[in-house]
Amino acid sequence: MPFNTLLLSCCLLPGKTSLKENGVEVSLQPASGETILFFHIDEKSNPNCKFRKLLGLDREGMKICDLIVFYAKDNEKIICFVELKGGDLKTAKEQVINTYIHFKNVLKKTDPSLRFTPKTYIKSNVSGPQETGKYQEELNTEFGEGNCRISKNSDLGAFLRNIKPQPPGKRKK
Repeated sequence: MPFNTLLLSCCLLPGKTSLKENGVEVSLQPASGETILFFHIDEKSNPNCKFRKLLGLDREGMKICDLIVFYAKDNEKIICFVELKGGDLKTAKEQVINTYIHFKNVLKKTDPSLRFTPKTYIKSNVSGPQETGKYQEELNTEFGEGNCRISKNSDLGAFLRNIKPQPPGKRKK
């Protein structure tokens, strides 16, 4: 089962709720009653994690995202597939979708009764509105409307808690 491997392997970042890779960072400040676990699953930057092999993503050219975040509060359980990118949103999109599909297939084989809300968050320092919109639609198709975000914001909290981002407004004079 994937979570046994995640919890007992070197993928878990105990006590950590942030990850920085190549100058790109995400973080989450836990609130009361929340359980948050960060799993650094990318073997290129975390060679001790063997999660890629468990998912069947260990063949040449297979893409995997950087991080899985488990978020739980009350009866809600979210598994968020996170990619940290300085650019190249197309590759980021492929990485999160590929990881999610393989994760979901392994989970179905081991225990099809397990339920969670899948989400994805791509933290990118560079993004153009046209490119972002195109990839956002593809992510919506896979994860569902409202369950994916491409953002320059490092804070995952509002997204995982389903707090809608405020549209940019006019400046006050």
